Amino acid sequence: MSHQQFDEGSVKKYTLTAILSFVILFCFLMLMMQCHGDYTISGEEIAEKAVVTIEDGAAIPEPVAATPVENPDATKVSLPGGIAIDALKGGIEDKLVAFLNNPNTKGGKDAWFDFNNINFNTNSTELTTESSSQLQNIVAILKAYPTLKIKIGGYTDKVGDSIGNIKLSQARAEAVLNSLKLMSANPDQLLGAEGYGSQYAKAAADAPDEARKADRRMALAVREK
Repeated sequence: MSHQQFDEGSVKKYTLTAILSFVILFCFLMLMMQCHGDYTISGEEIAEKAVVTIEDGAAIPEPVAATPVENPDATKVSLPGGIAIDALKGGIEDKLVAFLNNPNTKGGKDAWFDFNNINFNTNSTELTTESSSQLQNIVAILKAYPTLKIKIGGYTDKVGDSIGNIKLSQARAEAVLNSLKLMSANPDQLLGAEGYGSQYAKAAADAPDEARKADRRMALAVREK
């Protein structure tokens, strides 16, 4: 009799233990699913959040334009006749107009002004598209000062053959002069172009490129005001 009671008690004990274990496991799984759901957004919820509903008759918001970044070196150079051109402080336009407006200055072979935004494609006489804005400004200055007469000069650094450098600088100076003509500059105000090669270069041929960069330039001479 006692043996039968022990078996029945054991069965009840193991059954109860199994049920409790199942309940605990079930609760644990439910808790994990609930925690996972707190950090997960279903695809439908994402789609719903992405949809912007506009009421019938409501105005559609205008796109917000990006705020242009102002160049701190930008300036307006005033010309006779109420004309103003966009340039850089200390650039050729700024210096040239100041020279022309100064009654104490005179034109001549020593009145040179370096271009600061004239560039060519590598080993070429073809002007870059970015160069056109400064050339157009020079044309505007020529028109604003009809008695002004200029000459274009080309220069290179000391790297390479000196004769080849003269030919390259001559071709580039002529390219600038021809561009001014194509932009409707008065031919009577253009007194030609000359390439000086490395004649006036200051940096040695083996100097760092940054030092030689200043020698590779184009310039404008005011021959008559």
